Amino acid sequence: MINFRYHVISLIAVFLALAIGVIMGSAVIDRAIVDRLENQQEGLREDIREVQETNDALRAENRDLRETAEQLTEEGSQRLLTGTLGDVPVLVVATRGVDDDGFDALLSLLATSGADRRGTLWLTDRFALDDEDEVRDLTLAIDAPEGLEADALRERALTELSVALRDTTATEAPVEPTPDAPAVEPSPSTIAALRDAGFLDFDAPDDEGDAPEPVLPTGTRVVLVSGPSADVDPALVAIPLAAALVDDTVAPSMPVLAAESRPTVEEPPTEFVVVLRDDDDVASRLSTVDNIGDFPGRLAAVLALVDLGEGRVGHFGRGPGAQRLLPAPPESDG
Repeated sequence: MINFRYHVISLIAVFLALAIGVIMGSAVIDRAIVDRLENQQEGLREDIREVQETNDALRAENRDLRETAEQLTEEGSQRLLTGTLGDVPVLVVATRGVDDDGFDALLSLLATSGADRRGTLWLTDRFALDDEDEVRDLTLAIDAPEGLEADALRERALTELSVALRDTTATEAPVEPTPDAPAVEPSPSTIAALRDAGFLDFDAPDDEGDAPEPVLPTGTRVVLVSGPSADVDPALVAIPLAAALVDDTVAPSMPVLAAESRPTVEEPPTEFVVVLRDDDDVASRLSTVDNIGDFPGRLAAVLALVDLGEGRVGHFGRGPGAQRLLPAPPESDG
């Protein structure tokens, strides 16, 4: 006869068997999971080793490419550019803060080309005119009427600077005023006054010691350098100065190359060269290079300066509005 004790023992046996089954099953499952995870971990170790080996190979290849590029820059520039600007007077005008590497490398290529460097004229951050002292000092430096707004005062100063930079034949007689371009009477001391007020700095050529301002023979070509790291927004200084230098309603224009210096090729051009290229009138009067931070850009800059002597302008690089990477060879007369 089945009694209550039998039922209790039966239920205990069932639960005991169930517990043993669960324990045994979980042990088997856990072991399988552990084995699978260990296999995956070993696979990941192997993948990491392969990636590290690939990275090491790429680093070595990149190092070889950099060394080759540096060698090509040095040796190629000597073969391609030596004497291309022999004794051609070149003035560099730059905004303080431009990327040093590209700028210094461009100066080196100008030396290789044989250019007669007339020094570097620096536009300082005081041109921002973001305080009353700067406005007052610029007003006094260019003898402007008091009360001019900062933008109008800056534009007047840059126009006077552009006139002062023209070659000696450009300022023998004042140009008659027009409604769009009022006459500007340049003073021989404009550059010195701006320098004394802290708006300009001048690095004289080595053979001229501490000359206070550049001496520019007729035919001097100007390289105007700015970029994203400039102390003053290109829209405030570099762009209007470039436009003023090629504006022949004020004085005969100068051959101008506007060049942008950026830390990397991947960084997009700023509004400096892009704005100049978008202005059809200005773009037809000057040349631009959208990055002198790499060798092709610096090579384009020197070759563009050569072309400016023949009256040829163009826009070079990889950015918006660029026509070619490098200037095209001059057309043969034959």
